[in-house]
Formats: sequence, structure tokens, C-alpha cells
Amino acid sequence: MVTSTRTGVRRYAVAILVTAAYSLPLYLAIVNVFKKNTQITSDPMGLPAPFTLGNLVSVFTSPDDDLVGTLVRTLVITAVSMVGVVLLGSMLGYYLGRHQGPIQRLMTMTLLLGLAIPFQVILIPVTQVLKPLHLLNTYAGLVIFNVGYYIPFAVLVFSRFVREIPRELDEAAALDGAGPVRVFTRIIFPLMHPAMASVAIFVSVWVWNDFVNPLILLGPETGTTIMTGIYRSLGQFNSDFGTTFAFMFVASLPLLILFLALQKRFVSGLASGATKG
Repeated sequence: MVTSTRTGVRRYAVAILVTAAYSLPLYLAIVNVFKKNTQITSDPMGLPAPFTLGNLVSVFTSPDDDLVGTLVRTLVITAVSMVGVVLLGSMLGYYLGRHQGPIQRLMTMTLLLGLAIPFQVILIPVTQVLKPLHLLNTYAGLVIFNVGYYIPFAVLVFSRFVREIPRELDEAAALDGAGPVRVFTRIIFPLMHPAMASVAIFVSVWVWNDFVNPLILLGPETGTTIMTGIYRSLGQFNSDFGTTFAFMFVASLPLLILFLALQKRFVSGLASGATKG
């Protein structure tokens, strides 16, 4: 009894330490948004006193940064890429999850190879493909690249999830005269919400935080996404830490909202893939 109590106390202490270690950077990033630059340099751990919104006002009103336009641009690219990955990935995942022939196994292996190749390796060939199609330095070209690159991950998640859905649902719908497309859209797709939440969160985070691909595929004249915008706005010799923290806070806020909105389905999607089968 004493041993189990000591073990519980140790686990509780370790959990507190780990939580504190992960919470410290978040605490610093939030409190320093609302402090003046002199307060940040003198006491970065202290609470904002006096409290100020000057850093947020500065990043939103600066004519050189165009933060609002950058946010809207990044939101559109992320949303369209995420929707494309979810739709195409769920359809192909349904097909691979319901068919186990040699062709389907070859397609699965090809997708696994796609996951193993870093995007830096294929970035130059992608530019050579997009340029003659007049898609280089366009938002459409960047979205097509995002969808093509992240579909292997989505297909593997959806195909694994589809295998846990009873085939009897497909057979019952087929007896009622429903074709494969109707079975997928009316029965299977609504059941994929947990997997869709997981894929949506992962893909949105990857696309939103992407730096190299927008920098190369969009170019300097097309427009910047949030990460390339922060890089170009802050510069190497920037000493305005309040503006830096404000940029980081604004850049992470949409992803935080998305995760809070989908967290229940996200956790259930991960749990279903980890415990079933």
C-alpha cells in the first residue's frame, strides 16, 4: 500500500514537471504580447504591468506588414488545401479500405513511398512541372502541391478507419439499390467525422506552418503566407520583442481555435485507430 502510494506521488510529480516544462514557453509567448519592450527585456517572466495592447495594434496597423491580408491569404490556402485533402483522401481511403487486391496493395505501397520522401527533395521538380502549366507563383499551384503531398497521409488514416466500419452497411445499401458513390456519400462519409477531424487538424497545422514551399512556389511578388510574412517583417536585426511576440500570438491563434473546435473528434479519431482491429 505504501509502495503504491509513493509510486502515485512520483507519477503526479513527474506529470506536474512535464506540464510546467511544456507550459513555460506558452506562458512567455502570451504574457509578453501585452508588455512593453522595456518590460520584456528587464523581466520576461513577469506579468504585464501595466497591461498594453500596443504590440497587437502595431502589427495590425503597420502598412509594411499587411498582416490582415497575409492572414486572409493563409486562411484561404489552408482551408482549400485541407478540404481538398479530406475529400480526395476520404474517397481513395474508402476504396483502398474496401478492396484488398494486388492493385490496391501496390497503390498503398506507392502512397507509403510518398510519405517517405521529404518535400525538399521534390521541390525543384515540382517547380519544373508547375512552370509550363502556368501554375508557378500562383495560389492554385501551391494548393495543388499541398493536396498532392498530404494525400498519402490522409488516405492511410481513412483507409484504416474504413476497415473498422462493418461491410454489412455497404451490403445493406447495395440491396436497396444504392451504388458505390451513394454508399460512400450517404453512409460511409458521415461516419468518418473522427478521422476527418484528425486529418483536418494535422494538415491545417502543416500547411499553416509551412515556410519553404510558399517562399519558393509563390515567390516575392505573388504574396506571402503567415510564416514567410513573419520572416520578412521581423528581419535579422529586429529588437522589438513585443512585436515579435505579437506576430507569434496572432499566427498561432487560428490553429488554436481550430483545435479547440475539433478536439473531441480529434481524440476519438486517434483512439479509434489505436484500439480497434
